[in-house]
Amino acid sequence: MKFTAIDFETANSVRSSACSVGLSFVEDGKIVGRLHQLIRPRPLYFDPMNVSIHGITAADVADAPFFSEYWPELMKKVNGPLVAHNAAFDMSVLRYALDEAGLPYPEIDYFCTCVIAKFTWPEHSRYTLDYLAQAMNISFQHHDAAEDAHACAQVALQACQANGVDSLYDLKERCGLRVGSLYAGGYKVCGGPPKKRRLRCV
Repeated sequence: MKFTAIDFETANSVRSSACSVGLSFVEDGKIVGRLHQLIRPRPLYFDPMNVSIHGITAADVADAPFFSEYWPELMKKVNGPLVAHNAAFDMSVLRYALDEAGLPYPEIDYFCTCVIAKFTWPEHSRYTLDYLAQAMNISFQHHDAAEDAHACAQVALQACQANGVDSLYDLKERCGLRVGSLYAGGYKVCGGPPKKRRLRCV
């Protein structure tokens, strides 16, 4: 099992305004490393509401690279498919940031741990990352990109264990999971199984 969990924080309501990215690297079913990088968004505007959530300010990113400058290095570190919690948000941040920078989309699959958690643990009342982390005894600092990515990786690993699979891709056949993907010129969203099959897989 190999994947890279990813999380973005944004400076404002514009999806391309990534100001922080966190990665957590999984190889052979174990978390082997993590990374955190501040990003300087264009324009350099931080909405007070966003700052109240993640605590990052314009001063913090004054010397940070722009997304376009950091993107090649980030992709060199990614190993396997991407995994994010509420991947619809993080993948949209990635797409909009690439669009704003005039860069092509990478050819890569992605998974959403929120989607996976819903059919793995249907008994939960909520599926936010902080709620799942508390239910699974995962300690982390919410809305810190590296911490969120690390917690996301742990949720993904526990979901695979609960479903008795060795890879996130195994959930496609076993549970009807629809794998998301980015590719040149477009993307495909990640989704759960059809309603009639939305049952726990274990």
